[in-house]
Amino acid sequence: MEGYCRELASIIASREALLFGEFTLSSGLKSNYYLDLRRLLGDWSSYKRVLELLAEKVLKEFESFDVVVGVATAGIPWASGLALMLGRGLAYVRSEVKQHGTSKAVEGAPRPGSNCIVVDDVATTGSSLENAIRGLEGLCNVVGALVIVDRMQGAGERLRERGVKLVSLLTIEELLKCFNQSTLKH
Repeated sequence: MEGYCRELASIIASREALLFGEFTLSSGLKSNYYLDLRRLLGDWSSYKRVLELLAEKVLKEFESFDVVVGVATAGIPWASGLALMLGRGLAYVRSEVKQHGTSKAVEGAPRPGSNCIVVDDVATTGSSLENAIRGLEGLCNVVGALVIVDRMQGAGERLRERGVKLVSLLTIEELLKCFNQSTLKH
């Protein structure tokens, strides 16, 4: 487990981004907890620190990439911040193809042959990441996927079947362990 686990757990706790109750996830699965990492965006220092952690992780895990691609909508602010911090191009994959203007599914148009990483906030089954990767076919080479938290419900395996490595700052098990440790000290 990385040394920043308690720090990330503390940030998530301070922004009340780990919620308990009854939730339906984008995958359609039911869950008794929900990670609303969009809440981190409202606090500049939290957003910046998580971006720094993501930047460290992505540079450690992926040798070469030209474009950071966000998954609509939660992945877009994380991808935007990362692209800016790392001096890389930015693109995002729409969840639905728009029916007006240029009717593009991918905005920011990576150049053919470029290497891309796909970014989202949380991975559960991997369906959103897989849809984004599918949308990028023929536009760039997807060299990996990056999320803040992996809920460990099949996303890694699903992407591995497509030849894409999933990297996370933390798994949900690591986060909950550190969350309990960091909140018990307050």
